Amino acid sequence: MISSSPAVEFKGISKAFGDCVANSDITFSVQPGTIHGIVGENGAGKSTAMKMLFGLYRPSGGEIFVHGKPADFDSSIDAMNAKIGMVHQHFMLAEPLTALDNILLQQKGSAFSLLPRKEQKDKLDEIAKRYGFEIDLMAKVEDLSVGAQQRVEILKILSQHSEILILDEPTAVLTPQEVRDLFQNLQRLKAEGKTILIITHKLKEVMALTDNVSVFRAGRVVANRKTSETSVADLAELMVGRRLQNPQERRTAIGTTTVLKVEELTAQIGAHRVENIGLEIKSGEIVGIAGVEGNGQDILIRALLDESAFHKKDFSGKITINGELGSFPEDRLRFGVLPSRPAYENYLLGQHRHPKFAKGLFLKMKEVLKATKDAMELYDVRPRKESLEFDRFSGGNQQKLVVARALLQNPQVVVAAQPTRGVDIGAIEFIHDQIRKSRDAGAGVLLISSELDELMALSDRILVLYKGHFVAEFPRTSFDEISIGAAMGGGH
Repeated sequence: MISSSPAVEFKGISKAFGDCVANSDITFSVQPGTIHGIVGENGAGKSTAMKMLFGLYRPSGGEIFVHGKPADFDSSIDAMNAKIGMVHQHFMLAEPLTALDNILLQQKGSAFSLLPRKEQKDKLDEIAKRYGFEIDLMAKVEDLSVGAQQRVEILKILSQHSEILILDEPTAVLTPQEVRDLFQNLQRLKAEGKTILIITHKLKEVMALTDNVSVFRAGRVVANRKTSETSVADLAELMVGRRLQNPQERRTAIGTTTVLKVEELTAQIGAHRVENIGLEIKSGEIVGIAGVEGNGQDILIRALLDESAFHKKDFSGKITINGELGSFPEDRLRFGVLPSRPAYENYLLGQHRHPKFAKGLFLKMKEVLKATKDAMELYDVRPRKESLEFDRFSGGNQQKLVVARALLQNPQVVVAAQPTRGVDIGAIEFIHDQIRKSRDAGAGVLLISSELDELMALSDRILVLYKGHFVAEFPRTSFDEISIGAAMGGGH
């Protein structure tokens, strides 16, 4: 029987890390047996709030109630004992172990862990079947698809009889079919009386799945809405504090000049490989690469940007680039910047020998600082402090500076790898606009993204990469989320 008290209630919750206030006066409630969306820009305080509910952080002030009782948790173990489970955005799995062993690791010391192994497996199979999360429990996690790995994580918390489930960006790495399957399974959990909180930035999914939604902005809850009484546009405006602009249609036709050509490329690093692939991009054209991560995108990017990364025996084919190349990497902090160094040093990367910025062995610091300041102004990078360490900027402002560094050189070819990963909806709008402007100026753009909405919004053509091969091509007039998603999953 569903309780009359809220399943979860935040009352005046605040959380500070030193001088940094992550949450301030967070107040909202979640009704039992509902799916509740938590949305907001990066740094808005969503994950911090959910980590307090899960016992990973203690509030600096205010109270959290679970089914009407104070939740004074000292650790995630306390939260799990209160039948709260959390699936983190980055899965916490031991890949060499089986799915079964990963679930049992979470059960260590429980009555369940004392059962014979066959009985443990049978009980987990029963739970999986009941809620629609069937997987091969004896398979190694490293051999499972991303969607199946997520099901392992969810089975972990279902096996503990969790009544409140917290999912952090659960669809970030799933194909459209996997998203659809997940949503159907979550609806089953809801029908069983489970309460589900979902942190997400995908507003269409919020509208499709949730009953209610809370909007975070700058560490506060600025709105609580019934999903049926709001819209994607309204939620986006609440998140960023202004109405987003509709994207402009392209102003120029695709050119006739080939600016990037890849012929019979075969390359491998470790277990990742692409085999005998080819593509061609014209000036003023955006070609999108769709695919679940791990199907060869990283190898293609590496081949385009740094052939020297490959051993001779692991690389063959021909890459022709007609003009200057600009790029932003799929993981800016690992591959594109020096996080602890000032913004101006990061803006200078790759341009440090340009006559505009260097004379012999010496940098023209006045020009470097001015160019960085101008770029920050043009691309609305905040704060406007060219000497501030790069890692002290928010994710969206970091990415805007990386994009500015690439596009302000007016390249003829742009390799845009995960251009909006980890950035908020306002920064996404801005970066998309800059990519379109580069296209309209005649650049050919190779867009590699795990976000199908992004690919469909920007691309003139989409190629689907699956297990190192291009398996399908879709012109803009034939874009269809289901068909592209099916190809991403190997069903072509």
